Amino acid sequence: MSERNFINKLYELILKEKELGKHGWLRSVYKNKNLSTKDFQDIWSEWWKGNLPPRTEVDMILVFEDPMEALDKALIGCIEIEYFSIKDITKKNFYEGLQQVLAFSIFGFDGLCLWHMFSPEIEENVIVNYANTMGGLISSFNLPILYFATKILDEKELRMKCFEPSQIEGVEYFIDWLNSYWVDEKTETRF
Repeated sequence: MSERNFINKLYELILKEKELGKHGWLRSVYKNKNLSTKDFQDIWSEWWKGNLPPRTEVDMILVFEDPMEALDKALIGCIEIEYFSIKDITKKNFYEGLQQVLAFSIFGFDGLCLWHMFSPEIEENVIVNYANTMGGLISSFNLPILYFATKILDEKELRMKCFEPSQIEGVEYFIDWLNSYWVDEKTETRF
């Protein structure tokens, strides 16, 4: 499975969850949104007086209803996904994707998420090392980022085992976790 395939499969599962009405507060789901389009460039340059930074494609955007209505009625969060295959594990660093998700904070998202997805062939002790190191980095700098480190158990069903922030399974739990975390973050107004 590639990163693109994982994003597509995750998108389909989240859409199915939305259509089943399991998460009444989930309003919209988008994937592979390029923030470097001409229309967005016009908006950006009006406010920031310059060109957009490069590489501004967001892997996934989730829009939730904001129960607190702190600023508006929507809670919009983005997810940066990094996929680690068995051959990537020696080439990619534990902090892969951190710079990109931090850059997304300037676009006004209410929530940020970095999701490291590991292929089934990768040993769990390697995943635990990546998860502990990245989780520690995020918490020690008090970064407003929700970090997931998961291993794919079944590619067809997209069953996963989560190592960080907790041992949970199932896409529905990831959706709930994202919404709860982002609501808490927004009420704290950290960014």
